[in-house]
Amino acid sequence: MKEINQVVQPERTVPVVGRSDILVVGGGFAGIAAALAASRQGKTVTLLEKSIALGGLGTMGHVCIYLPLCDGLGHKIYGGLAEELLYTTIKYGYHTLPEQWSYGSEEAANGKERYQTHFNVPACVMAFDELLETVGVKVVFDALFCDVIMEEDVCQGVIVETKSGREAYMARSVIDASGDADVMYRAGADCTEQKSIVSHWTYELDADTVKKGSQTGKAIDAFSLRWIGLRPDADNSTATLPRYLGTTNEGVNGYIRCSRKLALDFLKEHQTEDYTMLTLPAMAQFRTSRRINGVKEFTVQQGESISDSVGCVINCLDEPAAVYEFPYGAIIDKRISNMLAAGRIVAAGGIGWEIMRYIPGCVFTGQVAGTAAAMAIDLNCPVQKVPMEALQAALAETGVRIHMKDEWRETAGKPFSTDPTKQFDAHIRNENLAYSAH
Repeated sequence: MKEINQVVQPERTVPVVGRSDILVVGGGFAGIAAALAASRQGKTVTLLEKSIALGGLGTMGHVCIYLPLCDGLGHKIYGGLAEELLYTTIKYGYHTLPEQWSYGSEEAANGKERYQTHFNVPACVMAFDELLETVGVKVVFDALFCDVIMEEDVCQGVIVETKSGREAYMARSVIDASGDADVMYRAGADCTEQKSIVSHWTYELDADTVKKGSQTGKAIDAFSLRWIGLRPDADNSTATLPRYLGTTNEGVNGYIRCSRKLALDFLKEHQTEDYTMLTLPAMAQFRTSRRINGVKEFTVQQGESISDSVGCVINCLDEPAAVYEFPYGAIIDKRISNMLAAGRIVAAGGIGWEIMRYIPGCVFTGQVAGTAAAMAIDLNCPVQKVPMEALQAALAETGVRIHMKDEWRETAGKPFSTDPTKQFDAHIRNENLAYSAH
């Protein structure tokens, strides 16, 4: 039999099964925020999710800690949906939110306790289901993005693969919240790729934690999270553990095999009668993969105030956390007129990419994208022409901090932490492993 190196498929018709004002691809925290913001602007919204649960890396990947909304000095930096969704994650489950912080708090007298919390994955997923159903967002699960439907510089819709086969969803505006810029890349946006460290999170149970939970009466004390692999908040320059591209089949499979091998190595060494590893993540836990280059790149310039700022962001893992203003141009492409980026794929390089991949930043950019997409439809203009003052005003009404306050500027430009002993809190156990390739 002759060896076949490529296959030519016959032309086929793909049925259009859905139409909406705004289409969101990806149901992680950024996609949820984008869909919620757009729906509250009176737009019909369809959200396409490749898995069977919302929350992305925060739920399916077990990275279930909502990082700080505050700067570590007692000032709340993230408001708007970033604050609302924090409370959604803990609506039906446990939390570790400090007593000094509550919904709507502007400042806390004790600045040392951060405005952050752990959340229970199943409870979070179902709270997100309820929230999006309440506002009328149509969520389509098990729908894997395949391609875009372009007409010059306008995206008319996308094609997905479902159990029913190839299907098309059409929209007036599209938001890429895929985590890997898959949609914008296929649409021709200028993008940058980067290999990701291997960092594996899993739940575990042992006799000590069960005893502690019995003593405190708190479910969260009865188990812990195990962090195996490299820490993104540490200096990994000398680590020999390989990195992988999250934008290729080879890279994804390499990451999965490597992360499972690290987990198995740990299990072989620590397995006893009083210990068990409870879960495995349901997705590859990539931190960075591909991002857009955008109209403007987010940079960490000390104390800089910018006219096109759509909100303040922080380096969540630093204490105190540096505060920066984020430009609208970082979520849009120079050419594609009706598409916006949300989440870790926005135009931010170096330290900026680390800052924008954390949950609060993903929610923030999702809210900006959803709001701007709705505004562009209302004004019948390209996303590049959305009036900045109107967008800033709409975001500010929800509690988003558009510009830095003077007292925040003293921490701006603080170097990224490289302390490998840094811990989030007592509920996370860490093995910082610089393994050789297996």
